[in-house]
Amino acid sequence: MITRTPSSIERILDKAVAGERLTPAEGVELLQSHDLTAIGAAADAVTRRLHPGPVRTYNIDRNINYSNVCAAVCDFCAFYRPVDHVEAYVLPLETLYEKI
Repeated sequence: MITRTPSSIERILDKAVAGERLTPAEGVELLQSHDLTAIGAAADAVTRRLHPGPVRTYNIDRNINYSNVCAAVCDFCAFYRPVDHVEAYVLPLETLYEKI
């Protein structure tokens, strides 16, 4: 690693840099560590290994939920509401245009 880090997260970051899958507990430990420099250095090392070229890009992706009304009633969805539900909504066009 580039920076000096507590041994508990150093082990986790070395594991991540090596391409090994982290456990949920290890992910929580990283979130609680607040060592953004060490975590950022590890993320950069992984990125450079996976994408060795000199260019990095990103994409701002925005999914506008213009309505939560749905008739599919999927078992896994916690988002939808039936049309007559008190929390059901369909955004007015003016509001939708403001979000675009």
